[in-house]
Amino acid sequence: MKCLTHVGGGLLLCIFLGTGIAKAQQDPLTSQYMFNQLAFNPSYAGIHNNANVTLNSRFQWQGFAGGPRTQTFTASTSIVNGKVGLGTAFIYDELGTNKTTQGQLSYSYKIQQADKTFSFGLQTGFMTVKVDDSGLNLKIADDPLFKGNVVSATKVNFGAGASYMTDHYFIGFSVPRLINSKFETGDVSVEYERHFYITGGYIFQVSPTVKLKPMVLLKGVKGAPLSVDINVSVLLINQLWVGAFTRNLNTYGLMAQFELMDAYKIGYSFEMLSNGIEANGLLTHEIMLSADLAIFSHQSIFQRFF
Repeated sequence: MKCLTHVGGGLLLCIFLGTGIAKAQQDPLTSQYMFNQLAFNPSYAGIHNNANVTLNSRFQWQGFAGGPRTQTFTASTSIVNGKVGLGTAFIYDELGTNKTTQGQLSYSYKIQQADKTFSFGLQTGFMTVKVDDSGLNLKIADDPLFKGNVVSATKVNFGAGASYMTDHYFIGFSVPRLINSKFETGDVSVEYERHFYITGGYIFQVSPTVKLKPMVLLKGVKGAPLSVDINVSVLLINQLWVGAFTRNLNTYGLMAQFELMDAYKIGYSFEMLSNGIEANGLLTHEIMLSADLAIFSHQSIFQRFF
């Protein structure tokens, strides 16, 4: 068995003889989840009573051959006078010879009272895992473990989530894949365990032109340590977010997001590990583009904080 997979912000490289199973935190990482959680929480679909499209590109460990590359596209809208949300997400994750493609459809139902919103969401979708050894540059050309094969498998899954939001804080809980999925393609066997996500954030009004937002993302999966992402950002002159974050106290980064007309956001973040490997200059870069749209009569554009 051979595998490459994310593990709590690190990389797990496994090479075993025969058939085996890989278990770890396999969901792609992201640093800019503060304004779009649809990729892992279906209850986020249409939660703001407008439409949104977001593209996120993550380039992890620049300079490391075969390092993770993740492209995430999400789109959502509210319908039925804002009571229902619909969303879709496409995620393409590449790590070494492993390529994972996910497609998801989300449905949410919202209960609103004044500035309070409770949303419950369900999703269904597919995941395709593909292992392609054909592009490897092997030191031993006839290595029996790497035969130049291209194998893939697809599984369907379901997820659920819930969110509670006010003008000042946000709390979310989700399980994007309720069913553990085992992918077996030839001599490669990878098992994707269900992941649990908890998010929370709060807005502090420091001054008329300055807001402070601490936020946390917890991710848990059986067989791996709890992943803790802590982010603190500041909104300056109601247009520019600047912040810093840490993941498990061994990865640190900085981020900036610029808002235009309350509807458009462009964000950038970079991060690095703190346990020696950063001496090789391996940085992670992430770029985010987002647009809020009012395409139905009940929708509106406003400055949002979550």
